[in-house]
Amino acid sequence: MKKTVYLTFDDGPSKLTGKVLDILQDSNIKATFFVLGEHVTRYPELISRLHEEGHAIGNHTYNHNYDELYKGFSPFWNQIKQTEAEIQRVIGVRTSLVRAPGGTAGHFDNTYFSLMKQAGYQVIDWNIDSGDSRGRNVPAGDIIRQATENISNDQVVVLMHDGGGHEETIKALPAIISKYRAQGYNFDILTPEQESVQFKVTQSAKSLKRVQPSQAWIATHIVPNAGIFTQSKDLILQVGRMETKLQSSEYRVVEGKIMVPVRLTMERLGGRVTWDQEHKLAAIDMNSVSLQIDMATGKWITMRTDKQEQINNISVTMRGGTMWAPLRELLQSTGHSTQSIHMNEQERRIKTY
Repeated sequence: MKKTVYLTFDDGPSKLTGKVLDILQDSNIKATFFVLGEHVTRYPELISRLHEEGHAIGNHTYNHNYDELYKGFSPFWNQIKQTEAEIQRVIGVRTSLVRAPGGTAGHFDNTYFSLMKQAGYQVIDWNIDSGDSRGRNVPAGDIIRQATENISNDQVVVLMHDGGGHEETIKALPAIISKYRAQGYNFDILTPEQESVQFKVTQSAKSLKRVQPSQAWIATHIVPNAGIFTQSKDLILQVGRMETKLQSSEYRVVEGKIMVPVRLTMERLGGRVTWDQEHKLAAIDMNSVSLQIDMATGKWITMRTDKQEQINNISVTMRGGTMWAPLRELLQSTGHSTQSIHMNEQERRIKTY
């Protein structure tokens, strides 16, 4: 198994999140962001950017209030669903990745773990704490040291924060990235398929006197919820020599059409996407084809190297700043006609010429 580090950021998005994204973009790496629902409402444009740039988004509850979250499972559940709805409102997809505020140690008992798993969620803790939340203005040097020294695992999940007041984490991030690279680590995002890093249930959590959900409540809330994440299949795109995967949460099927986020899809296939905010124009360059999508008019203008121009009218939608388009038309307009479509229990696979 190759050495991999998963950089994770809690408590955002905030005014600092853009700086984190700039550093990650300059370093050409992806990370995982566990976001608070109340901040998703405040900074939807940052959630859109996270999604479009290929980072993973996880659920960190709505308001991070320990007294509410850990007095019983039902209040915790309500905040998970509230944040899930906010994320879906902005980017059009749900996330099954969850991190408990403060981590699960001392907070989760067996009921919390069991019901979250039954409901289809992956609860993820960490095995390296950068220490950036242990006090106010923890110096960048201390954060670098705690995040990178004495690493013994090949699979490392690093806890950091991009909420307000974590300017020192921003200062520390480039050095943290450099040190892991020097130790031969690859960088990746957390996914639902991975085995989750989780703390063990503590005796203090077991001894808490909390109201347990009734079987009727579980049947109404937990059992149906699992279907949200299990009904969809991953989408495999085989385009020429390129192959990429969109997870079930990264695309939608609307009235029989597969709808995909334009930037995320085309960049994974090796294309380049730019966005003109003033004129609401998306420009896609892929191999010998240039495609311009006019959000206002629905016009798609395709230009090839032989100067042949083709104009189509195809509707697209915007969800929280992310442009969504029908996959078949997107592939055809960039020079890739569908050759075959196969589907099994695990995936949809589309192959093009």
